[in-house]
Amino acid sequence: MVLAATTETQANPKVIKTSIYHFPPFFIVEKNHPRIGLGLDLISAMNDVQSEYKFETVETSPRRRHDMFQKGLYDVSLFDHVNWGWSSENVETTNIYLKGGERYISSNSTQKKTDFFQDISSKKIGAILGYHYRFAKFETDPQKLNKRFDINLVTNQEQIIKQVLANRIEIGVVTETFLKKYLRENRENADRIVISKNYDQEYNFVGIVRKNASISALTLEKIIYAVTTSPKYKWIADKYGIHWHH
Repeated sequence: MVLAATTETQANPKVIKTSIYHFPPFFIVEKNHPRIGLGLDLISAMNDVQSEYKFETVETSPRRRHDMFQKGLYDVSLFDHVNWGWSSENVETTNIYLKGGERYISSNSTQKKTDFFQDISSKKIGAILGYHYRFAKFETDPQKLNKRFDINLVTNQEQIIKQVLANRIEIGVVTETFLKKYLRENRENADRIVISKNYDQEYNFVGIVRKNASISALTLEKIIYAVTTSPKYKWIADKYGIHWHH
């Protein structure tokens, strides 16, 4: 399915500002490095399948993204979840297009009891600054988190894995999609990591769209669907080892 467009829209597409922030493997946004990731590949394909809209990226961070949204600096957030600080009064959402979650990981250098991951509140935890976690009741304020937990907040999921392997933290919280990609690329560490059977949270990725934006959530959904069902773009799912949800 490729969306049709007129000559006029081809010449003057509506610009849709779309946020990106460091959230591997969806968005890898690091200084002095090209911006890459599943989300960038999806956005490129979304521009390719139609010409009525042009999706342009706006760089933000987990901590700044809501403030930037309130200031009107962008209108669309991909690979998001309405529970991650969004008010349904201000936004519309697409249907789910990818399911995922966050797993707990630990080093296998010490014997783990079967319930090791059931209650992590008393353990030294590694997590990402600005991310929303179920174990923390979705609190993102670093000061509040440090009062409640023995927690090490970093900006990179690979840092968390390295700290687990070095036994600097007892438990890391890592996005399942990133973990799978890491283990494919670092097979020598697969036996050194214990992965929880339970999730910290399971999430259903949707697109968040500002109400009254130049694009509706339904239209955004159709464009995403056009990409994720097209054989031409099957390489995106294959590259990241995912299965789109339709």
